[in-house]
Amino acid sequence: MKKHLKVILLIISVTFLQIPLSYSNEEETLSGISYDEIYDPIEPINRAVLNFNFFIDDIAIRPIVKTYRFIAPEPVEKGVSNFFSNLKEPMRSVSFIFQGEFYKSLNSLGRFTINTITSLGTIDVASRVGMEKNETDFGITLAKGGVSSGPYIVVPIIGPSNLRDFSGDVVEYFVDPISNSVPNREYVAIGNGLNERVEVDDQLDKVRGASSDRYEMIKSIYYQNRNAQLEEEYIQNLPVPKIYIE
Repeated sequence: MKKHLKVILLIISVTFLQIPLSYSNEEETLSGISYDEIYDPIEPINRAVLNFNFFIDDIAIRPIVKTYRFIAPEPVEKGVSNFFSNLKEPMRSVSFIFQGEFYKSLNSLGRFTINTITSLGTIDVASRVGMEKNETDFGITLAKGGVSSGPYIVVPIIGPSNLRDFSGDVVEYFVDPISNSVPNREYVAIGNGLNERVEVDDQLDKVRGASSDRYEMIKSIYYQNRNAQLEEEYIQNLPVPKIYIE
């Protein structure tokens, strides 16, 4: 546990130390949430890693994904997706605590309890009874704390990220209540990774078929999606206006 704590503290320290040293990419800040602007100082390295990722995907991962999608009926795919999403609820709850969103934290725990008891997480029963899913992660927690995204990086096997979000992913790996309570957690991580790859399979096929630079396409899509998540966080936290009727 002490070893894990040292790793987490090191990652958080590096993340915060890079703020004044990196390109200023906190151009727009709404309610303390930093919008990410593309900062790519190691593009040649990122391009090489992306080519490596596509090579591994072509020879190993993509055939598995295509076979799975061909064999598995859509309800099975949905159930597997729900299962892995449900496993993330306790970590979402932890992230919401750090964000000061205590109601959302309790909601995530409630969702996990209901969905696990009723269907082992394969069916989103909680949403059907009015407990909607709230997406978040530790990267968003850092963004809401004003931490800049830092440089864009392409992580081997994993894919596009930035220094802040990748640091958040590593922290989650060590503090996730579910991953730390099950044996052979690596298999859970691999299963979750394959499920996430299945979910973006159609988008990756479009990138492969595009005539434009796939590196720039993936980088643009990543930042558009991430900023959309940050904007959603901001909108959800807007104060409800009071209406007075005279």
